[in-house]
Amino acid sequence: MRDFRMLLVLCFALTVTPADVEARPEEVPEGPEGPEGAVNAAAPAPPRFDWGFQATVISQTAPSFQSPYVGPRSFANAGSAAWSTTITTTLYTGLSLWKGAWFSVQPEFSGGGGPGGGQGIAAYVNQDAVKAGSSVQQKPYIARLFFHQDLLLEGSDAVEGDSDSGSRDLDAFVADSNARFGRPNGRRIEITAGKFSMADFFDSNEVAGDVHHRLMNWALVNDGAWDYSADARGYTWGIVVGVFRDPLALRVAVSAMPAVANGISFDTALAQAHAENAELSWTFDPENKGSIRVLAWQNHAKMGSYRESLLLSGSGASPATPDITLSRRAGRTKRGIGLNLQRQFGEWGGFLRAGWSDGRNESFAYTEIDRTLSGGIAHGAAWLGRPDDTIVLAAVASE
Repeated sequence: MRDFRMLLVLCFALTVTPADVEARPEEVPEGPEGPEGAVNAAAPAPPRFDWGFQATVISQTAPSFQSPYVGPRSFANAGSAAWSTTITTTLYTGLSLWKGAWFSVQPEFSGGGGPGGGQGIAAYVNQDAVKAGSSVQQKPYIARLFFHQDLLLEGSDAVEGDSDSGSRDLDAFVADSNARFGRPNGRRIEITAGKFSMADFFDSNEVAGDVHHRLMNWALVNDGAWDYSADARGYTWGIVVGVFRDPLALRVAVSAMPAVANGISFDTALAQAHAENAELSWTFDPENKGSIRVLAWQNHAKMGSYRESLLLSGSGASPATPDITLSRRAGRTKRGIGLNLQRQFGEWGGFLRAGWSDGRNESFAYTEIDRTLSGGIAHGAAWLGRPDDTIVLAAVASE
């Protein structure tokens, strides 16, 4: 009989995201009848430079438990009952260059650790724990450094808002930047090049949010089977191109892969080490933020083969315990698909995600999940006297 055990993790999270500095509107010159009589009042000028910051503190604990086996990568029972805390702070900056173009540099710091040593669970309970883990130095680093350009297509107007529900590619960096930097609505092409997180553009979901806004679990804030290209802190170098013709949107990206699994440096042999992503989204109900996203991805890297590692471990040519690093070969691939749905139902919100990867070769950048299904509901917390907060209840099953 298979013995099932449930690991209970208690957590507390606090996120502080102050509103960015407001631009001062240009003064309206008084007409013959004073300001109220001015005929052509000047509209507030968009800011040339804008900034903001966020700070997220997550504290978690796990009750003591018994395990039939333990290894160097197991979720450690020793010390897991003590509270583990991570803190991540990010400075967002945006510089408007010309119409539709802007540049951003975003320094970040992440420190602390997660329960159980940050290992042993594929759907780990705190996505920020990897940024502060033992494999990276806990010091400030550049999280994002990129250039962004909007190209208007025929019939587009530079107006506030965006019917591409759940898009985080600009507002995730500087609050309200979509409107403040004149992002167009409707038909357009977007080009972003530099350093960023793939999750800034793909698989976004407003109900599930991200680790700094709502949920924290690796398999809830993203499709757990999506082994998206990133270094150990979750960022990569690449280019993303999006084509938007409401209600449809298509994004494609090519990005760098780490030199080793979950490594901090990137493989410069780009012909054999890169990632390809494509996502088609349909906003079927803009009024209720209803959207469906279909994601397809493929990674190329010096990966190990699970099957070859098992064969080597039984041949006497390698240690008895399978070692994935001994079977690594350049040019191997890993691919998968994902489905992402979200919609508002009055004061409630709901989401559903499903993901699959082929599972043949090594999980290289995210986590060891081949199949996943998750869903959840959300409701505003105004009834608790906190109108700016949201309560989210979600569940995930992964293997």
